Amino acid sequence: MSILRSTRRHSLLALTAIGLAACAGDRVPPPPPTGTPIVSVLPPLPQLSKELRDVVPPDLDLAFGTDSVRLTISVEPGARVNALLPPVLDAGDGRRFLLRAPTVTEDSAYFVEPASVTIARSALPIRGTLRTSFCRSDERLCRSAERAVVLEDR
Repeated sequence: MSILRSTRRHSLLALTAIGLAACAGDRVPPPPPTGTPIVSVLPPLPQLSKELRDVVPPDLDLAFGTDSVRLTISVEPGARVNALLPPVLDAGDGRRFLLRAPTVTEDSAYFVEPASVTIARSALPIRGTLRTSFCRSDERLCRSAERAVVLEDR
């Protein structure tokens, strides 16, 4: 029974190879006529504006309380902070501080209010990296930014 299956499989492979060889022939497709536009089914990529502005990475605003410090993300006017990939402060010692806001847009993609987190003063000093995903007002895609952060008690 296994010999019969093997023979069928080999016959099918041989017929497929013969059929492909017959279709291929020695023909070479003709080159496209000159001056003919190339048509693509791929969507066009977003175009960058002619004048590229410098990207201002998000910053942190600090508000010291008696026993805590409140960190609030600060972006350039018109920019939006991505709520699907919220800002995070990764401390060098492994701690992570996630910045959140109470309200988001209808599609849950962006924070409506500035994202923030409250940290106890006893957790200071913190040395780490602030990672943020934000969208500028004149662009239709979000970019990621990293910024070194050093928080010390004053």
